[in-house]
Amino acid sequence: MDIRQILRVWNIEYMAQFKYIKRGVKRQHEIVQDILPLLEKIASIDGIRKVVPAKISYSPKRGISQPEIKYQRETLSGFKLMAHSKGTIQEIFVVVEGSKRGQIKKELDTIMLKK
Repeated sequence: MDIRQILRVWNIEYMAQFKYIKRGVKRQHEIVQDILPLLEKIASIDGIRKVVPAKISYSPKRGISQPEIKYQRETLSGFKLMAHSKGTIQEIFVVVEGSKRGQIKKELDTIMLKK
């Protein structure tokens, strides 16, 4: 392999990791109804690398009318949030730059209070 082939393969692999990301939110799988605007708002915070919606659970007991996001805990790469909307709950992982973790946590708190 010459250098051009190596760079081409590297570029394809590099770009593939962003294939499903739009406005900082990974969209490979389903996203709970009406939560996307909140996720895009979170993704726009300086220092957030990406927002990754994960597992969806259904809860007939959760009958909230307005979608909401709640802080769950810190993870090695950032934070875990829970999105609640009309009988569904979705895990949301936020990947952040380590040096801005405290600042991002404060901004997340203000966004989640405002809804």
